[in-house]
Parts: sequence; C-alpha cells; structure tokens
Amino acid sequence: MDFEFYRNFITVAETGNLTTASKKLALAQPALSAQIKTLEHYYGAKLIQTARGKRRLTLTEAGEAFLGKARQICRTEETILLDMQSFNKKASGTLRFSVSPAKSTFFINTYLRPFAAAYPEVCFQLREEAVSAQTRHIAENSSDFAFANAPLPSPQLFAAHKTQKEYFYAVYSPQANCGLDPQQPLTPKQLQNIPVCCNFGCYSLLRKACLKHGFMPKIRFIATTNTAALAFVQDGSGIAIVSAGGRDDFPQGLLQQQLADDELYFEQTLFWSKKDRLSATAQLFLDFYLAAAKTDRPDHQDLHIKKPL
Repeated sequence: MDFEFYRNFITVAETGNLTTASKKLALAQPALSAQIKTLEHYYGAKLIQTARGKRRLTLTEAGEAFLGKARQICRTEETILLDMQSFNKKASGTLRFSVSPAKSTFFINTYLRPFAAAYPEVCFQLREEAVSAQTRHIAENSSDFAFANAPLPSPQLFAAHKTQKEYFYAVYSPQANCGLDPQQPLTPKQLQNIPVCCNFGCYSLLRKACLKHGFMPKIRFIATTNTAALAFVQDGSGIAIVSAGGRDDFPQGLLQQQLADDELYFEQTLFWSKKDRLSATAQLFLDFYLAAAKTDRPDHQDLHIKKPL
C-alpha cells in the first residue's frame, strides 16, 4: 500500500471534511475519495461515514483504530528514512555548534575536523560562548549541539553525553605574590586571603569547597569564561581558578597547580534538544562523536590526586 494513502487518510480524519482535506493536500477530491475507498476495500472495513445532509464526516470504530495504526506506520516510515539517510556518505547541510571558548580548539581538532574530512559536503557554524548562552540557543533551536565544560543549568531539559573530566587549577604569573609553592600540593584552604579570578561556572563549586574550610573566597574578578580570568592574572594581580583537561590548556609563562579536592571538577558535555528531532546530518554527527568519544582520553596524568597529610 502506498504510504501517501496513509498520510492522506490522516489528513482527512484530522480535517473532518473531504473538500478541506483535498485543498490542503492539493489533490482533487475524486482522487482522494478513491484513495479512501481503496483503503476500505483493501482492509475490508468501513473507515469513514458522512451523515445525510451534512458535509462533515466522522470515523467509524474501525476508522478510529485505523487512524492510530496509520500514524504509527507513518512514524515508522519517517524513522526508517532518517536511518537510511544517516548511511549516506554525501550528507549535506549546515551544522550549528555552540562551544565553550576554552574548548573550541579542542572540539574542532578532536571532533569537527575529522567529521568534516569524512563528510565534505557538510558546512559548519560555530559560536564561542558561555554555557548560559549555549542552553538558550539549544532551547531556541538556533544551535544543533553545544559543547560545555561547566555544569548545565536545568540539565533535565537536554539530552547529553559526558566525556572526560576537567579538574580545577590555580593559574598565576611568576610575578604574583601569592605565597604558593608550585612543587607542593594545593588545597582550597591555602586560597584564603588570596585574590581570586574565576568564571561564573567555577564559582559555585569553589565557594562550596572554601566554605568547608571556614572562609569565603576573595573574588577580585569574575567573568563568563576561563579566557577572561586567565587574561586578568597575566600581570600578577591575583590567581585564576579555572577548569581544564590538562596543563596544555593554559597560556605559556604562567604557573599551574591542580587543586587537591575530589569535588572540584567538571565533565565535558555535549548536549542537544530533547524535544526537537535531530536532522539526518545532525544524527550522523552525533553517531560520529559518540564513537570518537569512546577513544578520547585525558591528555594529563593528574586524575588521581594524592592529598596532603
């Protein structure tokens, strides 16, 4: 049976009128009526009935049952179509990404460039922005995916996949007079009375860790990104507390110490809309990403922190 017959029957049932349905479908009414009769003959049941003198039609009991099955058939056919398109190596269109500024180079090198090499017909748009803007653009359907290295506000609203952890580091200029020894383990307690620069994503966890030691962190500068916090401490005016996948994420010339606290970390997260269906090309990227993420490993060896006695 032609799938169009099922789709057209759904339109007839939803409009309740053959004339209205034929206009909506741009199909002559006699042809539409013939399709309904074909369905009734094929399945051996009366599906619609029209009261004498009335233009509006109603579904029979069999027609109500058939409507549910027709919708299910059409959904299945659409799913099959999307699945088959995902095997097409000539995937095309534009994928839109929103990425945390500190992770844009990593994301491009690790995921986008390999995907682009495999699918040369696909184009890309990339915004570098904080997680608050990322969640907004996913909700507004102006980005297909977002890649964050900070906790998601209202995570239940999104589909997500987490990969490697990013631990918190203290990063500062050699000229900074902060009294820290780069060769010794660093705990949140040692940050007391030291001017701290951080981003809004790090602040809540940092504050919680410091409060466990009985003090509030002395925040001198706070911004939306790691990049801004790191720029502010270049002249030695404080230390930046930022999350990172490894020491290679920091500008050259700055000292770094990982904070020895098991609760101070984020997980890199790719997330997308729960309510909007992914396009075939977006689904293709997601499959590619998930396969690549299985082999992705942190590029540093500081995962198991030895706490000071």
